[in-house]
Amino acid sequence: MGDESRLELTDYLLQTDRVPILDYMGVQVDEVALPEAITPVPRRRCGISENHVYYKGAGIIYQGHYVNELDISMVCISENPIAYQRYSVAYPCLYQKYGIFTFCHQPVFSDYEGGCGPKEENLLMMQKRFGRSAIEEVVDVLEVPLEGHRIYAFRLKQMQGSYKDTIALMEYILCENFNSAWDKNLWADIMCYGYVRDLADWFVSDRPAHKLGTIYGLLHSVMEADKYLYEDIVRETVGLEQLGDIYMPYIAARIVERYVPGSLGGISLEHITPELLGELWEMIYQGKACCHLEKEDDWAYIREGYLQEIPRQTAMVRQEMKLHKQERNRKEWKWVT
Repeated sequence: MGDESRLELTDYLLQTDRVPILDYMGVQVDEVALPEAITPVPRRRCGISENHVYYKGAGIIYQGHYVNELDISMVCISENPIAYQRYSVAYPCLYQKYGIFTFCHQPVFSDYEGGCGPKEENLLMMQKRFGRSAIEEVVDVLEVPLEGHRIYAFRLKQMQGSYKDTIALMEYILCENFNSAWDKNLWADIMCYGYVRDLADWFVSDRPAHKLGTIYGLLHSVMEADKYLYEDIVRETVGLEQLGDIYMPYIAARIVERYVPGSLGGISLEHITPELLGELWEMIYQGKACCHLEKEDDWAYIREGYLQEIPRQTAMVRQEMKLHKQERNRKEWKWVT
């Protein structure tokens, strides 16, 4: 077997106290010196030191990024259903290189690949306000020679938890008006079931759309990661774990109403109907998707695309209810005969 099919760990393992800044051709244009060596990783822009300090924005091992328009220097990995990041792509000459790269990771944010741009400054403010942060302390903020970019060094708390901590987190964010994007993988940023590692994408608002969207986003990401945990949370809060995934906006609304009664503007949740589900979807879509966290006006048109999906979603609910009713009638008929 040729050398090209043999993995040498020395080709992959890296510890460094220098963060190179590279352009899309792989040419180094600058670098950042760190106070200690870190181990970079390919799945996030957050290397860790032997002292267990995380350096967010200190580069990434590049494996690809997102764009809305292709060019000949890129390899298209996949086409995505998300309207604001249509393609997963990679620059072949950069693959597995480490650093901060002078192009954005995705079209909707100003963060360069591997770096932390202006949006991430919110982390410092939220760390002071958000009582269920997983961060013990921010130990340093390092300047980066790219406009608006910094490196945030922090330690995480040492904790254990259970699904009850997730429920406590939901109650906390609802009562204290903390919110995030409805389509964000929120569970990926939560440690020990109920403490948020990354606060940069959170904001304060008492708008019904934001509250409902945040709880929906959290439930959806939990369900994708751990169905048992999802059922524990729903069983404990509203007792609707037997409802299918198509009813998740309704389940989210019931949770919101449990902890902040009346916060959804007087919508009646007494009966589940396709029209109610459509109303809840509209409320979610009028909130913030990931593309609205930094440049909301630039991506406002994305909402229209989501809103156009509501008739299809309500038709699916109507069909599901019809099948459910037919099955119930069949069982009743068998019992009578």
